[in-house]
Amino acid sequence: MTYTTNIPRSEYRAALIRWIGDFKPSLYVTFVFNSAISARSAQDRLEEFHQRIDRALLGPKWQQKADRRSQYVAFIEKVTTNLHIHAVFYLPTGNDKKFVSNAPATWQKLAPAGNLDIQSVTYAEGVADYITKEIRPDTSEQMLLPRHLCAAPSDA
Repeated sequence: MTYTTNIPRSEYRAALIRWIGDFKPSLYVTFVFNSAISARSAQDRLEEFHQRIDRALLGPKWQQKADRRSQYVAFIEKVTTNLHIHAVFYLPTGNDKKFVSNAPATWQKLAPAGNLDIQSVTYAEGVADYITKEIRPDTSEQMLLPRHLCAAPSDA
């Protein structure tokens, strides 16, 4: 699905940068695969990482703690050459140290040839400017959010 709009790219990015700044992320993570991978598979691995890291942070009943789950905003880059993902994370529990200590081993299981770069966010708008550098309204499908926040409500 392609999204089209008359909004200029500069305005689109500026809105994303403001939104990410308001998101108040504490961690900036680059997920590298170092192997050929499709955008869909990369998104699936990011989501699996997210679930595993939340289990490490919140314990075995992590799915029942929706208000305490980590949240992220991520962007896929270099889809045809060296696909990688830039993401910022907000941790309601403030458990950055536990995230940092668990993330490398968690990612290694999902992307054996890959690696992570994890940094603390001191200036959210600056990080947002960097991670949105390739996004345009017509490539908005490369912006990723946690699936549990995007899922349609189930019919009861």
